[in-house]
Amino acid sequence: MTETEELGARIEIATRNVKEDYEKALGTVGTLKEKMNELEQRIGHKKPEEATKDAASLRSAIDSLERFTDSEISKSKEAWKKYEELKRECESGALTLNQLDELRIMCKKTEQLAADLLCYSLGLIRQKSTEKS
Repeated sequence: MTETEELGARIEIATRNVKEDYEKALGTVGTLKEKMNELEQRIGHKKPEEATKDAASLRSAIDSLERFTDSEISKSKEAWKKYEELKRECESGALTLNQLDELRIMCKKTEQLAADLLCYSLGLIRQKSTEKS
């Protein structure tokens, strides 16, 4: 296998890994969001004293979302780090591989998802603070 072929294979693997992580993340976000919406609706239809268990479940789901957000931020940073490493290898070998563009696009998507999750989580934290006041 030539150096170019080996580098191309590594780029392909990195791209596939980032895509898989991104798709799993979308599924997890959908599940968490659905669960949180359901709990919020149930809480809204119950008397405060009857909603205690659902409120605890909602707090737990929010905590899970916050941990998941931290994980996605970390994955985004790692994806960009891998992209930069592969980009440097392409440049040092004077290689131009179009496959690197696909990895860059997936890194951007992952970064945007992490940013959106962070904004949503911060909004939930702000909402909790307002409710306690």
